[in-house]
Amino acid sequence: MPLDRLERVRAAMDEAKLDGLLVSVPVDDPFGRHGENRYWLSGFTGTAGMALVTRDRALLIADFRYTEQAAIECAPYGFEVFPALGGMKAWFPKLAGESGLAGRKLGISRADMSYDGFLALQQRIADLPEGNRMELVPAPTIVERLRARKDAAELASLQHAIDLADASFEALLGQLSPEQTEREVAALFEQGVTARGGEGPSFATIVAAGPHAAMPHAQPTDDHLGEGRTIVIDMGARAAGYCSDLTRTVVLGERDAKFHEIYGIVYEAQQYAIEHVEAGMKGADAHQLAMGVIERHGYAERFGHGLGHGVGLEVHEHPYVGTSSEDILEEGMAFTIEPGIYLPGWGGVRIEDVVILEKGRARVLSHPPKLKPAGD
Repeated sequence: MPLDRLERVRAAMDEAKLDGLLVSVPVDDPFGRHGENRYWLSGFTGTAGMALVTRDRALLIADFRYTEQAAIECAPYGFEVFPALGGMKAWFPKLAGESGLAGRKLGISRADMSYDGFLALQQRIADLPEGNRMELVPAPTIVERLRARKDAAELASLQHAIDLADASFEALLGQLSPEQTEREVAALFEQGVTARGGEGPSFATIVAAGPHAAMPHAQPTDDHLGEGRTIVIDMGARAAGYCSDLTRTVVLGERDAKFHEIYGIVYEAQQYAIEHVEAGMKGADAHQLAMGVIERHGYAERFGHGLGHGVGLEVHEHPYVGTSSEDILEEGMAFTIEPGIYLPGWGGVRIEDVVILEKGRARVLSHPPKLKPAGD
């Protein structure tokens, strides 16, 4: 299956009229990305190095520290190692000569290269003899969009991460008490993930109780969970490089009428979206499925984020499922469905599951228990 990725990338390069695609590793990326595009394409896990795909070659450019590792990791993906010996000024002319890109268009994976890196590459191209230079152009989001559709191996890894988070949350439910703090609960979940063999959480766990839960991305504090308050727990596990994302809202003790009202609306919105989302739909139209339910109940202004996002090597990736999304949902795409309602001074409710589109419809991949709305 990894070899199929090169074929898909080259087809996308043809469509974009590119003769080569260079995929680097982000440096100090504010969103915490660590070379997922390069890893998906080449299998290489080192902290430095670039993948170059041309019409007839696939090269992993690695310095002395990583040449042996790259040879082992990249072979199943159809890549050969290009040793980057000495500084870029020394090895780049050799790469330019061997790549066959002279006079051709080299696309840069924009999310994976810093501006400093781009300027350095421009300078190295300018230093080449005129006949050996290539044209440097920004590439469309080729790898990111190909990653959105999961093959069988990716789906298995994704399901494993989801299963770890599910099991860790179900164990956590039996440990909750009103005296615990949000921080303590977040730590318990994360310990559960590693105890079950996960690499760790896929993001910093969110635990927000009472009025704090009115903030969709609240950070855990030393506030106690308490009784009769909404408790939003947004969590995920990472396993074999893949991420999961799960949110449940719980209450310890009595649930009041307001909770039953808000939870019932969010539950209805999520179920409706899961049942009616389909392949070929725009992300914005999928968002509207849930928003329509919430709007009918008079809470449209309190659902201010997108319905969901892709999940895979990153916890947030293509496709985007939100108000402005033009992304087309396709067979094999995995993404979250996570409507919510947030009321300042009271709290919030969010319910989130990962689904995958199969045979045109959504199949839910996460299965820990949810509270049932009153009357069900």
